[in-house]
Amino acid sequence: MVFIEVNNLTHIYGKGTEQEFCALKDVSFTIEEGEFVAILGANGSGKSTLARHLNGLLQPTEGECMINGLDTKKPEDIWAIRRQVGMVFQNPDNQLIAGVVEDDVAFGPENIGMEPSKIRQQVTDSLRAVGMEDFRKFAPHLLSGGQKQRVAIAGALAMDTHCLILDESTAMLDPQGRREVMGTVEHLHQERGLTLICITHFMDEAAKADKVLVMEKGQLVQMGRPQEIFADAPRLHKLGLDVPLAVELAWNLRKDGLPLPADILSADDLITALEACYVH
Repeated sequence: MVFIEVNNLTHIYGKGTEQEFCALKDVSFTIEEGEFVAILGANGSGKSTLARHLNGLLQPTEGECMINGLDTKKPEDIWAIRRQVGMVFQNPDNQLIAGVVEDDVAFGPENIGMEPSKIRQQVTDSLRAVGMEDFRKFAPHLLSGGQKQRVAIAGALAMDTHCLILDESTAMLDPQGRREVMGTVEHLHQERGLTLICITHFMDEAAKADKVLVMEKGQLVQMGRPQEIFADAPRLHKLGLDVPLAVELAWNLRKDGLPLPADILSADDLITALEACYVH
């Protein structure tokens, strides 16, 4: 089932002014319910502008963005869209507003008028889902970056969100924090069927996605499975993007004549392929 449908989406900042800037141009794609999608692109490629369309923070200048049948251009649909699509931004300190973790997670449900008994249950269930139940009475400023992002994710889950957008949500974290956050969202994706959209510069995160979208100068220039996108390392380099280390090594080994498959994504894939070469 299609959950997100974007048709010929164009977004122009400052339209009609001297500072007019086209951030997105004629972008079209679909995302299925329960799909894990990574969005890649150099700085200024339009990734974050696109993300803000997917939960109604921005409306199209032209084209349309449909979320589970709801139109982001219709004011009456906006709150229903934002309940279904939660966002976690780059800096967790910009999202956590309460003095206690459980109050922060309860903030969204309280603002939509959820029953108090259900709010309490939602807070407990959501914190448990992200492994932060033992920290419910903590002040957010005492938490690590990865823990703060998991609390932000819990806040989205408490709204009964169907889709989670991570907008560079691991960019400010140390390796341990990145592992915590990505492990949490991958678990939610697998166990709950949560639709997951990950905007990232970390190629190892993108390699785990079902589908990858590549943006350049506001346009969608590539779309496909990670194996298809990363198979052409030189093209990604021209777009200012890296590829996973295993992909880079495999590409260079193929260039030197080693018959490695084109669908290598991880170190384990590369080791398996090298062992097969030497066995034969």
